Order: sequence, then structure tokens, then C-alpha cells
Amino acid sequence: MTELVEQIAPTMPMPPWNPEEFGRLMRELAVTEAPRLFALVEEFGEGRDARVAGYGLAYEDRADVNSVEGDFRLHSQSAERARTLFEISSRSMGVRRVHVVWLEEGRAAAQQS
Repeated sequence: MTELVEQIAPTMPMPPWNPEEFGRLMRELAVTEAPRLFALVEEFGEGRDARVAGYGLAYEDRADVNSVEGDFRLHSQSAERARTLFEISSRSMGVRRVHVVWLEEGRAAAQQS
């Protein structure tokens, strides 16, 4: 480096963590900020049959859903609002109700069984 560059170059403070701590911080951040995975499940009849209509990601301020057929995408204010919209659009197909099923809770319960 030239003397002029050395005089102008800002001094960068050392980060407050080592590489392992920074890796742990990034993992914690990713887990904390991760969206929640859910399914929209259509119920036919009074508990007679059901099918998964779509899967979604719920963020703090919105929800994004894709139909299982892949031909329908929905951006909504929340998972519950997406459920309502799916329910309205599927009534003509004999769907009684649409349910939001949170998948992480289901996975944890299945692993405990």
C-alpha cells in the first residue's frame, strides 16, 4: 500500500465474534426469521374425506400458498385469510370446510409417537 492509501484507508474494527460464533448467530437468525409451513386441507362431507389442496409459507406479515396441482398461487395477509379464500373457491366442488394444518406441530407429534 502507498502511504496515501494507508492514511485514507478506514480502520475496520475486529468483529465481536469468531467464525464459529458468527455461524451460530446466522443459524439462530435463520431459524428465528423462518416462515412457518402449513397445508390447506379440504374436508368433504362431515369428516368423511379430505385432501391437501395447497401448501403455504406464513411470514410475519403475509402468507404465500401454492396449490398441489401447481396451477394456482395465492398471496394473502395470513394463513387464515388464505384458508378463507380457498374455502370460498372450493365450495362448488363439494368442499364442506378448509382447514389450516401447521406442519411443524404435526411433525413433532408424529416423531413423539
